[in-house]
Amino acid sequence: MYCEHCGTKLSEHARFCPTCGSATSEQPPADGQDSASASDATSCPQADTPRKAIGKPAVIAVSAVVFALIAAGAAFFALSINSPAKLADEQTSTEQEAPAPQQPEQPSTAAGPEQEPAPDTAPEPEPTPTPTPTPVNPAAEAQTALQAVIDDYRSLADDSAKLSKDDLASRHPYVNSMAIPNYLMDWANNGFSNVCYAFSDLNGDNVPELIIGCKDAQANTQAFDIWSYVNNAPVRVAYSWERSIMRVCAGGYLYERGSGGFQDWMITVSTLSAYPTGIGDAWTDYANGFNGRTDNLNVVEKLGMESGTYVKIDAQGNKTAITAEQFQTENQAIEQQYPADSSIEWIPLIS
Repeated sequence: MYCEHCGTKLSEHARFCPTCGSATSEQPPADGQDSASASDATSCPQADTPRKAIGKPAVIAVSAVVFALIAAGAAFFALSINSPAKLADEQTSTEQEAPAPQQPEQPSTAAGPEQEPAPDTAPEPEPTPTPTPTPVNPAAEAQTALQAVIDDYRSLADDSAKLSKDDLASRHPYVNSMAIPNYLMDWANNGFSNVCYAFSDLNGDNVPELIIGCKDAQANTQAFDIWSYVNNAPVRVAYSWERSIMRVCAGGYLYERGSGGFQDWMITVSTLSAYPTGIGDAWTDYANGFNGRTDNLNVVEKLGMESGTYVKIDAQGNKTAITAEQFQTENQAIEQQYPADSSIEWIPLIS
């Protein structure tokens, strides 16, 4: 018999191969095993068939084949992993799995006012605000400017010399040279205790006029010089003259009574123009026929006597002859309709 592993010829009863050490099929029967079974095993026709021994070259060849198969399988696996199709599939899968880039959050238009797009360029810096000028108070401005007239009258009170009309006009430009000699002929003896002044808006322009007056024996104040604030300067707008008296009536009316002689005198009620002009010196204006006074005063009522005849003159200058009784009635109506303005606050020129 031969070794089933290496093909070495063995003795009939050998239990191990002397060449490779493998156990042979000739094992002793197990204890208790019947002889019939042993004889059956040994009597099998195939057991006696001699086996072909397999040599070392065959083992080496089989090992080489197995190694070659393993190497081929590894190469195929590597090629299948790195194939272009596989790489393309992995790239596509990576792109699909990668999160999409985050888009900037858009402002919601569901509610709220529409937002204007941001300008392409930086906004220009805001200009520095111009300081708001202090509001001008015309009334206060007028009183400040007209203070020059008051100061000139006060300076006349300190002038003890008896001045002529020409001296008054040159040394005291704001003083009414037509009226002062009639009221105060001797400054040193009479002083200015009865001279006063007041501010009152006579033409409704919200800018007060300056009124220079003098108290008479009955303590009534008669105005003899009126100044306004025109074109940022004090200007004379009305005055009384040496043979007339003038009073300020309620409502801004001016009542004047003057005499041009024994048989010539007039009572006039007028209003001050809304846009008076400067008269200048009263004496000069008187010599020119009261042109400045007439331009600034709007006649409302006028009656009197001309050459011994009582007349009534309307606002257009039309004259109508009236009787003495009619004159008395008209005169009384004027006195009642145009009383002196008791609301005026007179201030003594010299306190």
